[in-house]
Formats: sequence, C-alpha cells, structure tokens
Amino acid sequence: MIERELAGRLQSLFRQYPFVTLTGPRQSGKTTLSRAAFPDLAYANLETPDQRDFAESDPRGFLSQLGDGAIIDEIQRVPSLLSYLQVLADERSRNGLFVLTGSEQFRLSDAVGQSLAGRTALLRLLPFSLAERERTGASLEIDEIIYSGFYPRILDQELEPRQALGDYFETYVERDVRRLGGVRNLSSFRRFVRLCAGRVGQLLNLSSLGSDAGVSQPTAREWLTLLETSYIAFLLPPYHANIGKRLVKSPKLYFYDVGLASYLIGIENASQVATHPLRGNLFENLVVAEAIKHRFNRGEQPNLSFFRDSAGLECDLLYETGRGAAAVEIKSGATVSSDYFASLNRVAELVPNVSTKAVVYGGTARQSRSDVEVVPVAEFGGVLERFDVEQEVAEFLTERSGTAPTASDVETLDAVYQTHIRPILDELETACKPLGDVLFERFSVSSFVGGRARSDGLQSNSWERIKDEYIIQPGFKLADDHPLELGGELRFTRFTGQGARDFNLILTISWRLDGTAISRHATIDDVPIPQLDMRSSYSELDSQGPSADHVVVEVMKALMARIASLSAE
Repeated sequence: MIERELAGRLQSLFRQYPFVTLTGPRQSGKTTLSRAAFPDLAYANLETPDQRDFAESDPRGFLSQLGDGAIIDEIQRVPSLLSYLQVLADERSRNGLFVLTGSEQFRLSDAVGQSLAGRTALLRLLPFSLAERERTGASLEIDEIIYSGFYPRILDQELEPRQALGDYFETYVERDVRRLGGVRNLSSFRRFVRLCAGRVGQLLNLSSLGSDAGVSQPTAREWLTLLETSYIAFLLPPYHANIGKRLVKSPKLYFYDVGLASYLIGIENASQVATHPLRGNLFENLVVAEAIKHRFNRGEQPNLSFFRDSAGLECDLLYETGRGAAAVEIKSGATVSSDYFASLNRVAELVPNVSTKAVVYGGTARQSRSDVEVVPVAEFGGVLERFDVEQEVAEFLTERSGTAPTASDVETLDAVYQTHIRPILDELETACKPLGDVLFERFSVSSFVGGRARSDGLQSNSWERIKDEYIIQPGFKLADDHPLELGGELRFTRFTGQGARDFNLILTISWRLDGTAISRHATIDDVPIPQLDMRSSYSELDSQGPSADHVVVEVMKALMARIASLSAE
C-alpha cells in the first residue's frame, strides 16, 4: 500500500476530535487509508444494503454492535445516523470515536455541519498526488500522466486507463447521478460532462455550455453543482482585490483528475496527448489540481485563485497561505522562454504579499532565473512545501522577535539626540582639542551607545546607521527599568606639560533616557562634575536644546583644576 500524505494529519485529528469526517471522490482511497490508519477500529460500509437497512431501521442497535469506535463508510447514505452519533459522542465524552467517510462533498458537509458541529474535523482525500503516484512506480512522463491520471486503483493494479476510466464514469452516472437526482436525461448529462472536460482551464460560461449541451442555463448550473458535489469538477475563483484594475469575475473550470478529463474528450492513448490541441489546458489542469491536493493533504483550505484583468494580464495560479502568496505561471512546453516571466513579474507587482514566483513547465531541468524558479511539474509539490515552510519560518520569527518599536519613543530619541546630545559633544570636542593637543601627547574622542564603545557611534553621519543596527530593535521602548545610555569620552593621553609626572585624563559625559525623562552626568577620571548633573522630563525639554556654553565652561574649569592638581603632585 502507498502511504498517503494525509495519513499523519488524519491520525492527529482523530486524537483531538470525537469524529473525523473524510470526504473525496469514489475510489480516491478513503477506505484503504482509514483502515490502514486505524486497524483496530471496527468497520461498517453503508453502501452494503443489509448494513444500510440495519442502520436505518435500528440506529441504536447498529451503533452498539460497533463497540467503542468504528470506521463508517459512505455515511451520506444514512444521514439520519448522524444525530445518533452526536448523542453517542456526548455520552462518551472523549475523542477518537468514529471515522466517517463519504463521497458527496456539499450534502455531506451540510449534514455533518448541522449534526456534528464542533465535534468533527473535516478532511478531503483526492486521488494520488504526483509524489504518491511516483511511489507506485508509474511513469512520470507528462503525456502518460495526463492520459492515465491519478486514481489509486488504476495505478496500483496497472489497469488500462481508458477502460478503467470509462467504467468509472459509467458507474458514476448510473449510481451517483441517478441517486442524487436532478438529471432526467442521462444522455444529455453525459454530453454535458464531456463538454465540461473540453473546457478545462477556460473561463466558465454557463450560457454557452448549456447551449452546446442542449439544456437551459439553470440546468447547466444545476448539473455543474452536481459535478462539484461528487468531486468530479471544481471551479478556481478569480483573484479579487481593490488594486485599481478591472478583474474578470468568472471562475475557471477544472477536473479533480486530469486522466478522467482526458478520457472524456476522447484521448485513447498517451501518444495522442502530445499533439492534442488541449494538451496545454490539460497540463494546466494537472498543476492546479496538484496544488489543491497539496493543501487538502495538509488539512488546509485551498486558498487558490487565478489573476486576469480586462487587458489580458494573467497569472495562472495564485497560491495564498494567509502569510504570503506564490504566483505561478503554467506552461506545457519543454523549452523556457523569457516571455514566461514578463506577465508573472507584472502580476507580482500588483498583487500584495507575493514572495515567491515560479514557472511550472513541461521540461525536466530545474532552473533559476533571477527571482523566478523554473521547475518541472514533478518538483512542483516540493516547491509548494518549501514555500509553506518559508511562510511558517517568517511567522515564527515575527512572533518571537518582539513587538514593533514604539514610534513616539523613536521620535523622542531622535529629538533628544539632535537638540541635546550631538550639539554638546561637538562643542566639547572643539573646546577641548587645543588643550589636548598642547598639553598631551594624544587627544581622542569616542562614543558609547547602550554601554557599547564605538569610535563613530554618535557622529552625525553615522547616527542613522548605528541607531538602526544597535538601538531601534524590535520591541524598542524607552522604559524606566531599562534606560538607554548614550555618551562620549574625551581621552587625554600622556601629559607633556610642565609637572612632576605623566598622567592621563578621561572626560566622560553621558545621557540616560528612561520612560519619562532624560538625565545627564559628567565625570573626570570618575570624579563627578556636579554642576552638569541634570534631569528633565521630555515634555519640559526646550526644543532648541540646552546651552552648550554652560556645559563647556564647567568642563573646562573642571579639566584645568584636575590638570593643575595632578601636575603639582
């Protein structure tokens, strides 16, 4: 048995909910997956007449003979059983009770939603993905994939695709279509489905489709809903957003299995695909369906769309995760053309949050073209997997990197630097340099930012860079319990003037910014200059800044007194 990509998600959700409801087309492998994932559970199939009669006539007796839990196949055949399952789950009050499967999308979802709301997880299993198909040993040659499709039974048992898909379709029409109702003329319905297959990858025009099928537009709409309900066909919605462009509003039509679509348009062997006029459309169907399977196999909603505006600008597939979007162009040709990238790049400029661009093509070699990945269809699933992980990593980093800096505190920091710190440091350097050059062997100036010494940290031409790299980090906020310290050091090295011995001096002036106020402190060789101590709230600061003259005067007096004292020793 081929391990299905959905298996892990199915088992995980079964531990979290009383029920897991698994839907999908007939022969997609729902029963095989469920029984392999939960081999200890009892099994009942409501397609079997005696089991169905038992469940309808004696629902309590039917459920009691299933023990502590079970897999119930084709639950849509006895929808009344869902109410009894609800009561049973409430009585037992635990998770991991029943796996319910069904092959009718909307009716089953509605019934489950009404009876088991909040008690069941809903998963969808489609035919094999490309990776699952590869594990069967089946060919990955594109024309062969398009011809044979992805139904597990065809690949597992190596059935002749045309015969098997024909039997599948006829069984579907005779059994599901008759039972679901709404189709009086099966011959017209068959013609309608074949016409739908001939329109894969095209904008849906119900009026034209109904006319060609010989039925009214309301009937065409009803029959299309029937195809969606039974997981035969699906509609890809157009991208909608207010981006200043007139966008098309009609969806595009696709089949869940490209092999079935090929059968319905009359393809009789794989070699016929290569020259078929709809090969490009079928290749596009293959890629779009693969994207849907990728999402369903991870328990996610598709969130897929296509982009087309009234001027003809188009992107075949937009794959959105809520954290970002991938723009995908689909080309069946085996040769990469530079034309592939023009519209893709233009769409990426219009659609917000596009972080990945890819071209899926009919060749075999992977290529990188600037910021666009060119990938063979066999590697498309890996590209989507990587994109998902990259979006998760981005979200992970965002969640753990703290909140955004507080804008008002950033503005306060800039104002304090421009009007209170930078002018004073400039004036001190100018005033102290003659004294340092004449009386000392060396005079130097440095800064410190947040306790980290830097030679250029508070220079005007480096402030923005240092601020962005070392101060304005995620979560930055001026706070009392974590004040920001900025300052400068003026070093006077090896006294050469008249005196008894050599000595050095260090003048330090610093500013501390907390949640509400700024304070200033200055020292010479760690001896405070008390005349320069100050503290003032941000609201009280003069926008013109303090008088630098006062600071220079007090510093020069303190320096001369310190030099005189040390040189006299």
